[in-house]
Amino acid sequence: MVGAAPPASVNIMLSTVSLDSSFDAYLYVSFVGTAPDTRVPLLLDSGNTVLVVPRWEHIAAIPNWQASYAILGQAPEPWGCPANVVRGPIQIATETGEPFVIESCVFYACTANSAQTGSRTSNFGAGCIQPWSASGWNTPAGIPVTIESPLSYAVGYSFAEFDYATADKVFNPSNPQGVSEESTLRIYNAPPNGYQFLQLVPGCPWMALRPKQLQIAGTVTGWPAPNMAAIAMIDTGGTSVYLSDPTGLVYATAWPAQVGNPSWASGSTSCVSTRSSLQIELGDDQGASFAYEINETALPPSAQGLTLVMCQMNEFMRQQYGMNIGGLSVLATQIIVDYGSARVGFRRF
Repeated sequence: MVGAAPPASVNIMLSTVSLDSSFDAYLYVSFVGTAPDTRVPLLLDSGNTVLVVPRWEHIAAIPNWQASYAILGQAPEPWGCPANVVRGPIQIATETGEPFVIESCVFYACTANSAQTGSRTSNFGAGCIQPWSASGWNTPAGIPVTIESPLSYAVGYSFAEFDYATADKVFNPSNPQGVSEESTLRIYNAPPNGYQFLQLVPGCPWMALRPKQLQIAGTVTGWPAPNMAAIAMIDTGGTSVYLSDPTGLVYATAWPAQVGNPSWASGSTSCVSTRSSLQIELGDDQGASFAYEINETALPPSAQGLTLVMCQMNEFMRQQYGMNIGGLSVLATQIIVDYGSARVGFRRF
């Protein structure tokens, strides 16, 4: 018998993003053979490129788990939890109730708490990098294992679109569970219309483009310095926009609408924050570019209050010169990732 053709797109349900939760969004995964109520919430994070589930014990408790899952070896995951490196299917909750299954996904399953954080990691890495070997891992016998974003293993669905709603739209008396069609990770088998695609920076350990220009409160800044190879991390788990500015092009200036620094900036050097509106132009090494605006006054109330953190050296830039466009940017422009061609697309609302 010939089955029905797969749908052109699938809507994966998400929780929400807001300033108080650092503009984070969560999706829900489970494993073949587990009960529906054992779904695990994971941070949807395009600043990470691998899947990390918090408890190997969930898989080990499945009767005859070896029929579906294989342990490839052991290695610490990026946040430090000791983990099994596993190959097997991942089920993702969708808006229809029918899970979307990614077969033969390679991922980390934590076996103990991280010595760095004191907890287990729960992260759904949605970042795309080129080459994937940048997130590779070797077995004790020296056999290389490439670990990719879980979405890159989704056969037939190369495109993932981030469509976020803010907390005030999702959490309200009529929707106490906080699940809304207004907040969605939408995956496609072909690119939807209207996107400007930019090629990712090759050889970078994060999904990144090139920042071309930054405007703050309508003023064109000199950042980034033209003689420095700046990167712009495309990080949906990255809070507000933030940047490193070692040459003092913006952080030493008194910009309008200055606000207090967020607590997560405490480990960085000489930071100044603002809620001013921003215009950001991104590009690639092939000459393509795209500009969008983060208009603070047009944002919903749950996302207002902070747009940009400027530091002489921001610890979360990991010694890279550049910016992180943050989860806030997903509220200002539509973003899609092309895992097949290592590109990111942008589209105005």
